This record gives sequence, structure tokens and C-alpha cells, in this order.
Amino acid sequence: MKAFVLLFLISFAPCVFANEGGQIEEVLIQSPSLEGNLLGISAERKVSIYLPPSYFTAKDRRFPVVYALHGNVSPTAEPRLWDKRFLELLDSLIADGTMKEMILVQPVARHQYGGCQYANSPVSGNWADFIVKELVEYMDRNYRTLAKPESRGLIGGSMGGRGVLDIALKFPGVYGVVYAQFPGQMGFQKFRNDGDADGWRQLLRSGVTDLSKDRLWRLVGFAVAFSPNPKSPPYFADFPMKLEGDAMRWDEEVLQRWAKFDPIEIAEENADPLNQLTALYFDCGDEDRGLEAIRKFSSVLKKQNIPHVFEEYKGGHGDPGAVRLKGRVLPALSRHLTFD
Repeated sequence: MKAFVLLFLISFAPCVFANEGGQIEEVLIQSPSLEGNLLGISAERKVSIYLPPSYFTAKDRRFPVVYALHGNVSPTAEPRLWDKRFLELLDSLIADGTMKEMILVQPVARHQYGGCQYANSPVSGNWADFIVKELVEYMDRNYRTLAKPESRGLIGGSMGGRGVLDIALKFPGVYGVVYAQFPGQMGFQKFRNDGDADGWRQLLRSGVTDLSKDRLWRLVGFAVAFSPNPKSPPYFADFPMKLEGDAMRWDEEVLQRWAKFDPIEIAEENADPLNQLTALYFDCGDEDRGLEAIRKFSSVLKKQNIPHVFEEYKGGHGDPGAVRLKGRVLPALSRHLTFD
């Protein structure tokens, strides 16, 4: 990774939750990559950090770091941060040998349109750069990390699942192990996601400001991330559907722009960056509306001989995310990350 000179404004909360084992800290990081965005999103981001038990007893020991990306959330709700129960869960998994000791990091990536999609955008800010460059550099400077790709993991669910696949394809050589749980919104061109014609019609006709109605905030969130347009107020984005009389039509030019953030389209063009990973996992429920897109992604990787593990399970979108985190995700990270 290139060297970046960063100025961080850091506010430490030395200990939010603690056991006799590990503890969770929260810090505020001022991100240069998010400064000056057109939506007025704060560049000061809250980050939760889990430190395992031996971090406090083995002072010379360094640890792998896993970066966790949360899913889309309502603009009026904070994403669920790690709490005391999560701390107790991680400590118990370490104690029974299910999970090796590692540092886990989760940044808050919510703004007024839900989630940032972990994309670089001149409108909503360069979120991918914040995650991949600034956050990784911050952790390596301020904590006892194993600062090498094979000791870094990247995981996420839903919006975060699509985000980790997008990042893995665009930023090779940063992470070694990637696990995407029930990735959201892939196959924009092939499967015509997200074709919410009624929602786009409301936005195109009225320029509504109450985006909480019918989850319109979600559609605008995609647009400001994937097809930003600083010269097109009030949303500063181009929409993938257009209104012709009373009929809604796809805007193929805008869809092409969305495709640049679609792991399927990116991988079809060149999936070679994924060969730099130590391990790649992704999963999806058999009742998830995005299942066919995830299957397509797996088939694209198979054609290019990219090693990966794709698992289908019983359930819908997000089910049973926490169960699989304990039973699948954290054990896989423990098997594949390089430990000191």
C-alpha cells in the first residue's frame, strides 16, 4: 500500500466495555477522505475496536486485524455498535478455542441516505479510501497489529458484503482474508436491481424531501454513491431510471456507471486481484432475492479459476447472520489469517 500522510483528530474512549478478558474501545477519527463532501456528512467517524485478552497481558505480542463493514441502516437509526454481549461472545469464543485472538474494527458508515455503500464519490465522500487507507493506517500506527496483508481480514454483511467484494477487487494487496455475508444489490445490469419503479417515479416527479417515506432514502443512497452528479441538485445524483410520459425506463448510461461498483461486472472484466487473497468466502440464503446474483458471481470466479468458497443456507436476507458469524466467519478467519 502507498504511504499516505494523514492528520487525525482523535478522541479516545479508553474503555467502553471490559471483561476480565478483552475490551471494546470507541474512538473518533477525522477522515481527510470524507472532508468537503456535498452532503455535509461529518468527516469525524466513530469506530469500535475489540481488543482480545492477551492484548493486555502479552505486551510484546502483535495481532491480526479484522475490519467489519455493517449493512444499510435507516437514516434515523444508528447502526448497532458492539456492546457488552458482543464482548462476552468474542471472549467466550476465544476461551473455547473456536476463535483465535485478533483485533476487530467496525467503523460507522451511516449518513442521511442510509449507508455509504463503501464507495468513493465526489458527492458523499471517498468512503473506500477511508476504509482501505486511512483506517488501516490508523490501526497500524496506534495498535499492536501485524501490519501485513496476510494478517488482515475484511468482512461485512448486506451492503457491507457487497462492499467487501468491491474493495477486494479494487484494492488488492491490503487484505488477505475476505468474507462477504449475504452481499446486497449486485447484478444491477444483469438482474436489473434495484428496479423500484414506484420509488424512482416519486423522486423524479416531485423531488420529495421526506425520504423516510417508502424507504426512498435507500434509492438516493445508491445514486449518490454509484452515479453522483455534483451539478444536479437537490440530490446531486443521476438516477438509473427515467420517466418518459407515464412509463419508467432504465437509463442504460447510468446503469453502466452503477456497474463500476458491481462485483459481478468488475470480476467479469478482471478477477485476477482476488488471486492475491489467502481465502475468499461468501454466502447467501436460499430465500434471499439476491441469490441468483451471488450464484452468478461464483460462476464468474469459477470460469477464471479464482479459488473461493460459496455457501447457500436456509433463510432470507440476513438470516441467520449472527449464527453464521459465530459458526462460520470467525472460525474461517482463525484458520486463514497469519498470526504472530
